[in-house]
Amino acid sequence: MKNLRPETLGLLQRIETLSGRPVEFKPDATLTLRATLQLARNGAPAHVLRYRPVNEPLDYWVAYQAGYLLRLLELPPSERFDFAGTGSAPARVEELLTAGLKMTEAEQSAAPRFAEAAAHWAMMNLRSFAIGMRIDQWLADRHPDLRLLQRQGMDALQQENLQLLSQRVGKLAIPVPLLGPVAAYALFADRLLGKTTYAIPFRAAGALDLGAELLSILDKLPADAAHDRELVDAWAAAIGMTGWYTWIPYKP
Repeated sequence: MKNLRPETLGLLQRIETLSGRPVEFKPDATLTLRATLQLARNGAPAHVLRYRPVNEPLDYWVAYQAGYLLRLLELPPSERFDFAGTGSAPARVEELLTAGLKMTEAEQSAAPRFAEAAAHWAMMNLRSFAIGMRIDQWLADRHPDLRLLQRQGMDALQQENLQLLSQRVGKLAIPVPLLGPVAAYALFADRLLGKTTYAIPFRAAGALDLGAELLSILDKLPADAAHDRELVDAWAAAIGMTGWYTWIPYKP
């Protein structure tokens, strides 16, 4: 990772200063994401940032992942929490998934596994997009040297999100309410990047009104990390995901 820009290296240095542990880089060709950051816990000597080896610059993806950890570390220890599922999500998603459908035997057989995958995806997106928009706004406002790479990265993420609209098994498809966070992110990306096209597919999918409601919640709440849990909880209530997760005290 010697080719990272000084701007990006500065963010990693800030993590080391706040946490007392450096960030270690590990290439991982199996990743579906561009990068993911694993926090140092239980005496681990370093945080581990895994990244998918590519020829393109990774600064945006590294800075974006760093943003999550920086928001956590900037909170007092008593205000740091982990997001954890309660185990109820797959059954709730299966209810949404199958409501009103006359299913074939193949669809009935596929429904539990499809629901489990959709629940995992929905839980991940609930937290990552709510807080991720805060991080993208912060990068745009405070780190303009990364602006072009941010634009390219956000565009790539939008293209990946569009694939979710076609995920189906027979009549089984991701329930519309669970598309709310990605619809909100599409509206947010249009606004941040001065575009109008990202949100269009989500209007056709019936998810744009909920996306607009989630974006409005984001805009009304203070942007500091102290309100991240409140933001996620408000989104969950709007989507119908309350009770699918809990907050547990963070243990380094």
